[in-house]
Amino acid sequence: MSAVTTNSFAQDRHGQALLNDIVRRFADLLIASGATIQMIRDAMSKAIATAVDSRATTTFTELGALLRDCMEVMCTWRRDVDFVDKDGEPKPLARWCGNESFDALCTRAGCNHLSSEILNVLLEFGAASIADDGTVVSETPTFLLARAAAGGRLATDGLLKQLEGFLQALHRNVCSISGIGKPKFERACTVSVAIELEPIFDRLVRNRGQEFIDSIDEWLERNAKYESVSGRYLELGAGAYFIDLGERPTRTKKG
Repeated sequence: MSAVTTNSFAQDRHGQALLNDIVRRFADLLIASGATIQMIRDAMSKAIATAVDSRATTTFTELGALLRDCMEVMCTWRRDVDFVDKDGEPKPLARWCGNESFDALCTRAGCNHLSSEILNVLLEFGAASIADDGTVVSETPTFLLARAAAGGRLATDGLLKQLEGFLQALHRNVCSISGIGKPKFERACTVSVAIELEPIFDRLVRNRGQEFIDSIDEWLERNAKYESVSGRYLELGAGAYFIDLGERPTRTKKG
């Protein structure tokens, strides 16, 4: 999950434009790692052939500004004291009426879209559900991508923006070695440990990562309200992710 600004100055781009940028940056990074053009062509051809053979059903959905509203609703639902229970978990909410309803949640989150539009998207992507008593229930800690009950829907412009942000960080830092642009913070570490420790590490990353993202998101939310003296704006954010490179026959040193 990553934190992103939600101000109205952010420019939405078509999914194809996002995809073009992602593939270009990815190719640049592969070349920087020593891969030849022919190696990249062969790898891409094999990857596409495998994808075509796959029976998984996905539908590309461009949510644009609606994506940000969905993310804000899920974040507010988890953070705002009026919408969490005594254990700090999101409360089940009435759909339309009252100060603790889904409609009120959307208002508190500062959404620019109708609460009915947002609810439909959250339900479609499995981020929320409707309980037997008619209340709206949170199913995930955030809204980025979620599998719908049918159809295997995973692809949204939100997923492309996640890929774009991560690849952009690597790309910028690689280019900065040649004096192009300034390097930005980007760190990762891996080490081989006993497989029994994976659940413990998963909880550690989930908890610490969520705390980090929440602090970044809160800072961005506060500062997104300020008007630029120069009249110029840019979209900023930060991310945290879990690395699992699979089972190894022997230990490897931290790298």
